[in-house]
This record gives sequence, structure tokens and C-alpha cells, in this order.
Amino acid sequence: MRVAGVAAAFLVVAGAIGFVASGSGDDSSPASADGPQEVGGAVAGDGDAGVAPSGEEPFAQPSASPIPDEGGSVTPGRRGLDALQDLSKIIRDGRIGVVVQDGTFGEAVGDLTFIAEQHGGFILTSSTQNERSGTFVLRIPAKRFDDTVGDVRRLGTVRFQEIKGNDVTAEFIDSQARLRILLARKALLFDLFQQADTTEEILRLAGQLDDVQLRIEQLQGQLRFLNDQVAESTLRVSIQERNAPKARTETEVDNPDLGSSFDLGVQGFLRIVGAVIIGLGYLIPITAIVAIVWIPVWFVRRRRATS
Repeated sequence: MRVAGVAAAFLVVAGAIGFVASGSGDDSSPASADGPQEVGGAVAGDGDAGVAPSGEEPFAQPSASPIPDEGGSVTPGRRGLDALQDLSKIIRDGRIGVVVQDGTFGEAVGDLTFIAEQHGGFILTSSTQNERSGTFVLRIPAKRFDDTVGDVRRLGTVRFQEIKGNDVTAEFIDSQARLRILLARKALLFDLFQQADTTEEILRLAGQLDDVQLRIEQLQGQLRFLNDQVAESTLRVSIQERNAPKARTETEVDNPDLGSSFDLGVQGFLRIVGAVIIGLGYLIPITAIVAIVWIPVWFVRRRRATS
């Protein structure tokens, strides 16, 4: 019993050490700072200006240099001011709720579709209930966003309105700078690759080129996504008749999934076993060192006691 108790305590201590050493079983690795981990749906739109293909000079910024006027004096000029304003990247989103008269929901939906098309946009998604109320998601060019909101307000009585803006200028400029660095690094690696004369060096440089190219494509995708979000705004419109019944929300009951529970149990068991093994890797050498030191001391004490 004493030996079993000591062994159990030894395993418990090993498991505790294993959990501490492995960060309590968290095997998530930190995100790389060299490139974005999630690029999102990179959809090329009208705002793709500034994203250069590989090997070309990326993102030439508009010139803000002074423009001479008719009298020969140099003034900032309208074009220079417009160029400075174009540097900002603002993503605008909004939502608005409108109440219309009873029996006019279908007409209001038709008017909303016409408003979206009139301003160069479209209805992305729609959801209706009982043909008396519904929610619609519109994608509108950013420069026509305010006009669209004004036209939607005139459909009926406004219940609520919320407009938000997200400034992504710093993120956009930072991604541009990182892209320039990667393009320069790619050009340098390509020159070295052409000068390589050994198989080992060629394979090593080819791997580095592939890694740099992947990061370039990730940044270009992120910049295209930001440009698309800036160029087109999202407007969520809720239309409801005045006396429309409220939609009933059914309570969903989530039944336990025995398969997932079994997988989680196996995963927990393996984590504990792994932590014990890691802890044993720490404890066994320490125990061996303590035993090497303690055994001679124990023999000396025993001889003194017998003599």
C-alpha cells in the first residue's frame, strides 16, 4: 500500500508538472507577425486601385504637390487636396428600420429594390415574414451611401437608424508598406536564385521564394478586400407594416451529441496521459540525481548505526 501510494503521488506530481510545462494543455501557437492569418473573401471590386501585381511598383500614391494657378503663383490646388483626402480608408455601414402602412409591404420592397439599383447597388440578401415584414441587406457604392439612406427614410416612418464608420487607413497603409518590403525581398531572392549553382542552394532559395510569394498574395488579397469594403457600404433595412404581427421565435433545444462527447473524453484522456509523460521526463532525471546523492548517505548512516 505504501509503494502504491508513493507511485500514485509520483504520477500526480508528474501530471501537474506536465500541465505546467505544456501550458495547461494549450497547444495553440501564436499568430505569425509576418502576414495576416485570415484574409477574408478577397473580391476584386472597383476599389482595387493600389494593389499592384507581383514584380511591379506597388501602390503609387496620388501626388499632393502644389499646382500653379493662372497667375503663376503656386497654390495647393483642388487636385492636391483631393489626393490628400483619397488617402483615407473608411468602411461605412448602417442599419435603418422603417414602418409602412398596412398592405403596402410589397410596394415598399419594390421601391427599395429600385432605390438600390438607382444608386448603383443591389440587394445582397432578403428575409420576409408573412409578407408583412422583412429584413434586407443592401450593398451600395460608398459615394451614394448618404443619398440611399435619405431615399430609404422616405419609404415610411423611421423606427431606428444607426450609421457606423470604421477607419482602416492605418491598417491599409501598414499592409502597403509590408507588401513593398516583400516585393523587394522577392526581387532580391530571385536574383540570388538565378545566380545559385548548387542543388542545395537552389532548393533553399526556391522554398524562400514560395514563402514570400504566399505572403505577398495574402497581403494583396487583404488589400483588395479592404478596398472592396471601402468602395461599397452595407445598409441593413428593416421594413414592417404598422400592424404586422411580431415574428415568433421558436425555442431550439440542443440535444447532446454522444459522438462529440466521446471524442472530447478521449481527447481529455490523451491530454492527461501526455501531461504525465512530459512530467515523467522532468521527474525521472531529478529522482535519479536525488537517489545517487541519497544512497551513499543512507549507507553511511546505516554503518554508523550498526557500529
